[in-house]
Amino acid sequence: MLNDNPTPTISSIVPSASDEHGIELNSTRTNSKNDGFACLNVEKRGIERISPEDRTDPTIINTAMIWVSANLIVPCFAGGTLGPAVFKLNLYDSFATIIFFNLLGIIPVAVMACFGPASGLRTMIFSRYSWGYYGASITSTINVIASIGWAALNSITGAQTLRVVFNDSLPMAASIIIIAIITMVVSFIGYKWIHMYERYSWIPVFIGYCILAKVGAKYFTNSGMVSHNTTISSNSNHRLKISRILSFGATCFGTSASWCTCSADYNTYFPEDTSQLKIFLFTYIGNLFSMIPIQLLGAAVYTGTYTSEKWNREYEINNVGGLLGASLSSLGGFGKFLLILFALSTVACNIPNIYSLSLSAQVIAPIFNRIPRFLYTIIGTILYILLAIVGANKFNDSLTSLMSVSSYWFAIFMVIVFEDHLLFRHCSFKNYNFEIWNNYQLLPISLAAILSGIVGIVGIILGMSQTWFNGPIAKAIARDTDAQGADVGFQLGFIFTAVTFPLFRLIELYFVQR
Repeated sequence: MLNDNPTPTISSIVPSASDEHGIELNSTRTNSKNDGFACLNVEKRGIERISPEDRTDPTIINTAMIWVSANLIVPCFAGGTLGPAVFKLNLYDSFATIIFFNLLGIIPVAVMACFGPASGLRTMIFSRYSWGYYGASITSTINVIASIGWAALNSITGAQTLRVVFNDSLPMAASIIIIAIITMVVSFIGYKWIHMYERYSWIPVFIGYCILAKVGAKYFTNSGMVSHNTTISSNSNHRLKISRILSFGATCFGTSASWCTCSADYNTYFPEDTSQLKIFLFTYIGNLFSMIPIQLLGAAVYTGTYTSEKWNREYEINNVGGLLGASLSSLGGFGKFLLILFALSTVACNIPNIYSLSLSAQVIAPIFNRIPRFLYTIIGTILYILLAIVGANKFNDSLTSLMSVSSYWFAIFMVIVFEDHLLFRHCSFKNYNFEIWNNYQLLPISLAAILSGIVGIVGIILGMSQTWFNGPIAKAIARDTDAQGADVGFQLGFIFTAVTFPLFRLIELYFVQR
């Protein structure tokens, strides 16, 4: 007999709580007037599907606000600095790269967000319909690892900034722990409180960055960025520039597209008939008008290290935190206050990271679903604290590698989900049976997704360019230049996977018929 009803979990038998909009935050409706969790509207639901009658959240604007707060942070600012700092692009080339690749990278995030209201499923659970039951366990494991990595890097940038406030007297470890604890508390409480925090937390941070742009503008420059070797031919210089743009573009795409593996998680309580166009536009606009401006500002502020010895010195000591401190030093105590705002803004990014980590962990295997979501929040926090403390001394290398490698993984993940929806479900949610979300006997067997993913990895290896490895195609593009390689791992991984998945899926459907 098919088992459509999974073993009850700890999170599925606790009392329920509803917010002021009637959003059912638990998986049952047990009365619990004296429950302290209910007073806080703590979400105890895990990965269980949210039924249509429980999807009553009318505040669709939240689907934009959560991304505005999550992107107006120091790590995204730091991502913009990589253009001139690491890839040696001038300011205008950095600007063009940031705009173009982010415009592309936000698209999959906005599309994936549309799946939440229609299905009532979290992103990793929804991926079972394309990746299969066991394939989704693989994607969930990778997503947990990626979430921990991003949370660690986010905490490092926040901690660097916080240390500057206290003139380096506050230990890096203590700074990281402060940010992590605040993140854990909000992530622990869940869906409603995440949306409430993200709805307003961006406002003072946005004002602070406007002040930073005004104060630092006189130091920005497009000159003095790169002095090419005059012995290199103009053709080689052209290839060098293309290599750097492609490599920086991969990091920009990796940053913006990184939310595609969790963007449906924050829309599952919207009504089933919510306009897909509205969800797409709100998500896209929320990312567009936060991610791109903050990265552009990061690239511009870094150029101040070429015109100010103080900015350069502080950047060498405390990286992005030192750069922010130097650029705001003329404001005295108010500048310190802004630095605190910037440091704590990291919390707004780590909250969705850790919340989605806890959901992804429950998808890995049935036994993991028996552990309450909030315990994964605690475990994930401990892990990324340790990782952040270890990786703090090599921030730029760590940030560049994670952003690029993330883009590789997102390319494979999203092309399989989207091709299945487009080619095999004909872009209609009526072609899904959302009642079988937890039934491995009725979901795809995962073979097509896994095989095409392996082929995609081959493409990634051929085109990737990292400090620790350069693929043959990456080397060929950058030959006769002083660049280590042109990072086209994302593009090749995307193409290889996109070409093979439909073929493997057709074969899978022919022989297995599910």
